[in-house]
Amino acid sequence: MSEAGQVRAAGRLRGASFLVTGGAAKVLALLNGGGEETRVAGGAVRNALMGLPVSEIDIATTAVPDEVIRRARDANIKSVPTGIEHGTVTLVVDGTPYEVTT
Repeated sequence: MSEAGQVRAAGRLRGASFLVTGGAAKVLALLNGGGEETRVAGGAVRNALMGLPVSEIDIATTAVPDEVIRRARDANIKSVPTGIEHGTVTLVVDGTPYEVTT
């Protein structure tokens, strides 16, 4: 989705500004592109749709863990292989963890 499309989508979801600003937006920008697609998943989507606070943001991507780690390293973002056997890497942006799962 283009940046303009993300802004329009976030505008329709109360409390979904995390899609365009902050750490989650950085992770989405980092992992989208170069043949990969990345989306917010789980409770963050549910809460945003319901107008509830979003406290934890899980991210799904087509990028394999090694690619997630490589991109994070290149962007000076800390990565932790929290569930590497399940395809999950946690990226820490500005002190906030984001679980990224292939």
